[in-house]
Amino acid sequence: MKNLPIRIGILLVLALMSLALWSAIGANWFNARSADQGFEDFYRISSERIQPAKDLQNAFTANRLWMAVAHRNFLQGDTASVVAALDRAAEALKVVSAVNEKNKDSAGNNAWPEVTRLAEQYGSLLSQYTELSTSAAAGLLRGDESIYLANIDRRGQLSTQADEVVVEFFRLMDQASLEVLAQAQDRLQLAGTITVALLVLSLLVIPVCWLYLSRHVMRPLRDAGQAVARIASGDLTQRIEVESRNEIGQLLAALRQMQDSLGRVVSQVLHGVDEINTGAAEIAQGNHDLSRRTEEQAASLEETAASMEELASTVRQNADNARQADQLASTSMDVASRGGNVVSEVVTTMDDISESSNRIAEIVSVIDGIAFQTNILALNAAVEAARAGEQGKGFAVVAGEVRSLAQRSAQAAKEIKSLIEESASRVQVGSSQVQRAGQTMRDIVDAVKRVTDIMAEIAAASQEQSTGIEQVNHAITQMDAVTQQNAALVEESAAAASSLEEQARQLRQAVSVFKVSDAAAVVQAPSLRHDAVLLPA
Repeated sequence: MKNLPIRIGILLVLALMSLALWSAIGANWFNARSADQGFEDFYRISSERIQPAKDLQNAFTANRLWMAVAHRNFLQGDTASVVAALDRAAEALKVVSAVNEKNKDSAGNNAWPEVTRLAEQYGSLLSQYTELSTSAAAGLLRGDESIYLANIDRRGQLSTQADEVVVEFFRLMDQASLEVLAQAQDRLQLAGTITVALLVLSLLVIPVCWLYLSRHVMRPLRDAGQAVARIASGDLTQRIEVESRNEIGQLLAALRQMQDSLGRVVSQVLHGVDEINTGAAEIAQGNHDLSRRTEEQAASLEETAASMEELASTVRQNADNARQADQLASTSMDVASRGGNVVSEVVTTMDDISESSNRIAEIVSVIDGIAFQTNILALNAAVEAARAGEQGKGFAVVAGEVRSLAQRSAQAAKEIKSLIEESASRVQVGSSQVQRAGQTMRDIVDAVKRVTDIMAEIAAASQEQSTGIEQVNHAITQMDAVTQQNAALVEESAAAASSLEEQARQLRQAVSVFKVSDAAAVVQAPSLRHDAVLLPA
């Protein structure tokens, strides 16, 4: 029972109370419903049978009276009165027939078999009486009273029997009303008995519920309140016992966990305060050393700033010289480029001269060939002139002159060819030298271009170096300012360390109101020391 959840226990108590309440309500409702059903049946049967029985009884009486009036008028010879009386008697029979049909329709709905039997018996008597009364009325209308006189006794017997049935019906209704009242009283008595029994059961359940609530709810709640009061007063040494796993047990377990956690936190705070005191002293000493080193660093930064200023001036001068050298190298590269272009044009001209010399040599070769052929023709002409004798002397003289001219032409062609070949050889040598000079000029141009590129890179590097030194100089100036600020911050840090030490003392004084067990302090000490070692890093 101690591990039963509180909500389940409360639900069980409420369920038992609700069961008892609803049982009493249900029993009373059932008895009231049964009594109401009995009264309803009695009222329905009474309304369905008593009033129709009275109507039938009145209709019987009216029929007998009008039949007697018709017979009296018949004896007096008053035919009109006879007809009128018989009509009234016929109307009474119609009422009897209508009520009888209605009784037949509702006969199957009766809850009491005796009432149904009386209704059937009453209907049979009505049928017989109606038949006899109709035949008697028909005889009187024909002027024959024998039928009327013959069945008058039978009609009287049937009427008497019908009255006896009605009397029996009324007696049965009185008996039924007494039975309904008796049943209602029995049901009311039963409802009272059930109510008393449920009340006694409730009185027995209440102490059990109170015992359960007192043992498993009130006492654990009282223990929880005492534990909270001890924790509020700073006593964390007494351990909270948990005896169940219901909601109260979970609450006590949570309180115990809170007490353990609070004990660990208090122990941690106490050890942390000691570490803070030690750390504050170390911070104060470190701030003093840092202040001294900061002053030394500020002096060194001032000297470094002066040196960097001189170095920046020198680098700026080197950058200016590098820019001038770059401009001169660019000018030299332009001159070398123009010289290279001139040499290229000379090489082109020498190539053209060499080509012209070759063509002249070819022409001289053609002239030499022509002179050779002319010499041969002159020899042939001389031979022919010798053969001609005297007639060919003049022709021989001409041939000799032509031969002489051909020989001189051939000799001149050979000399020209020799000179042209020598000129061509020299032109070729000059062309080669010019080509080498052009290649040399191109090499010079390339070298000057490389020098120009190098000088440009040197100038750019000098500019970047000058910019970098200026940035370094600016950074050193900022570092000097930051160092001065650090010195001020060190003084502020020293004041903060003193304030921290004072706050740690106040914190220890505030936490000292808690009393913790030795186990919590021993468990927490190593981890706290580890944290204290890690904090300066």
